Amino acid sequence: MAIDRYNVIIFSYTQKYEAILMKSAFLKKIIMAASIMVAAGDAFAHSAGATIDAAGNNASATDLASVICYDDGNGAPHHLYTQIQDTSSPVSGLLVSTQIYKDNQMTNTTDTVSGDANYSIPAILNGGQGEYILSVSKTAVGARNFNITYHCQTAADVHTGTDITVFQVQ
Repeated sequence: MAIDRYNVIIFSYTQKYEAILMKSAFLKKIIMAASIMVAAGDAFAHSAGATIDAAGNNASATDLASVICYDDGNGAPHHLYTQIQDTSSPVSGLLVSTQIYKDNQMTNTTDTVSGDANYSIPAILNGGQGEYILSVSKTAVGARNFNITYHCQTAADVHTGTDITVFQVQ
C-alpha cells in the first residue's frame, strides 16, 4: 500500500510539472532544439579532456595518442580535424597546443589565450585513411587542463570513422 501512495505522489508531481512545462510553447521549442543539438553533437564529434603535467613541474610534458580514420559508411577519410581548448585558470605565457603527424606531414594549432573559454583555430591534416599521431604539449612549467576535439572527415567535411588509442599521459 505504501508503494501505491508513493507512486500516486510521484505521478501527481510529474503531472504538475509537465503541465507547467507544456504551458510555454517557447520553452518546449528550446528543450526540443537543445535535445537535437546534444544528440547531433554526440553523433558527429569526438572530444576528450585531460590534465597535462598534473604535478606542474615538467615544461616538456607531452600527451600522445593514435587516431585511426576509416570509412564507416559515410565515405573515405580525407583528413583529421582537431582543435584544443585550455580550461585551466589563465597563466601568462602558459599555452597548450596540439600536433598531428602522418606520412611525413605535420601540422599544429595552439590555444593562443591561456584559460579562456574558446578553442584554438582548427588544425587539419590531409592524410586520408589510416593512423594519425596526435600529441598535446604546453609552453612552460605548470599543470594545464585541456579539451581536445578530433574527428576524421571526408573531402566534403562529412564525419567518418574515428577511433583513438591513448599511449601517453604525462
